[in-house]
Amino acid sequence: MNTIKFSYTVLLFLLAGMAFAQSSFEGRVMFEVKEDGESQVMDYYAKDKKFLMKMPDKGGSILFDSKQFKMYVIMDEQKMYMETIMMPMSTTTGGGTITKTGETKRILGYDCEKFLFTQKDMKGEAWMTKELGAFMFFMESQEEMPGWQTEVLDAGYFPIHVKQHDTRRNVTGVYEVKEVTPLKLSDDLFELPSSYKKFDMMNLGGFENLIGK
Repeated sequence: MNTIKFSYTVLLFLLAGMAFAQSSFEGRVMFEVKEDGESQVMDYYAKDKKFLMKMPDKGGSILFDSKQFKMYVIMDEQKMYMETIMMPMSTTTGGGTITKTGETKRILGYDCEKFLFTQKDMKGEAWMTKELGAFMFFMESQEEMPGWQTEVLDAGYFPIHVKQHDTRRNVTGVYEVKEVTPLKLSDDLFELPSSYKKFDMMNLGGFENLIGK
């Protein structure tokens, strides 16, 4: 299954550079990604600038520690983890635009703003809120993002609903938050399992299987 590809590409485009912004939200966000007739539900947890994305369909999770600028890919089947340093993505090159429409509405009880975006051969719309803190998502330092996004990136938006389509207006992917649950989370949730071993960086097979490439 490759449904992670939509959120990986589109959300990076919308939110590149926001990853180290402070998050005031503590709790769980459940969201669904739909693409190519398939869907995947993931749970996202946030507390004190630490973030955990559980991916049950992939047999693991991704842990972000923005205090230490580190990301951990946790592979439950292998009982291993891979550690990488998070690097901010370039915002000096690359195509794409994003436009703030001025439209607002409440979604799941949060005030959201509508943005229109274009990137390469895709277009879409995104409803985002500033009430949940910035959204930490899987980063890839090789990606180059355009330099248009100062307001969006600095403001700390969290996407609630994102829809992308191709040049023929065919919907190619949908990201949608299904449930937001503010709650106190245990610090243990954001710790590496003590019995897991560090993954060999020279062997990326497990990592590629986890993210669906």
